[in-house]
Amino acid sequence: MNCTNLLKSTLSCFEQQINRPTVLIMNEAIIFSHHLSDDVKYFFYKNESTIKEDSLRISTPTLLQYGTKKWNVFPVETNLKDVRALLFVAHPYHLAVHHYIECLIKLFELMIQKEYKEKLLADQIDQLSEREKQVFFLLMKGYSNQEIAKELILSKHTIKNHINNVFQKLEVKRRSQLIAKFSHLL
Repeated sequence: MNCTNLLKSTLSCFEQQINRPTVLIMNEAIIFSHHLSDDVKYFFYKNESTIKEDSLRISTPTLLQYGTKKWNVFPVETNLKDVRALLFVAHPYHLAVHHYIECLIKLFELMIQKEYKEKLLADQIDQLSEREKQVFFLLMKGYSNQEIAKELILSKHTIKNHINNVFQKLEVKRRSQLIAKFSHLL
């Protein structure tokens, strides 16, 4: 099952739990659940440009109104520079089911990150300085600190600092974690 179908199925299950229409907008795509009514789909297609324009400004949970329809909009944190997602839930919904929304958002975060895992890892590498990238690729080749220092003509102390920066920015604690996380580059 591809990511879009999985997102649609997840939305369908969620809608049944809270008995409210939900829509996910990811980048430029509008993703509807499998069971969403045609009138809601028509509404989103009819107002697509306005909704997408409004979506660009949303960074916190927001209530949007289009004519007589209101939507609670929740950002989905993807940790990716080029991937943006928002969950629209028809207003009103009962606060008692807000934990479902929080769980759904977390689930979407994980699903999107899994789908774009290589892009996420590439974005993490992009945040390294040029010298840190050199150290990173030598670490990936299995070089020791002393070998890296010799290769880059730097002191062992400087290499240790670069390695610590690489580990911190790439969210690993050891070389083995680094290699496991980025093994697709080998």
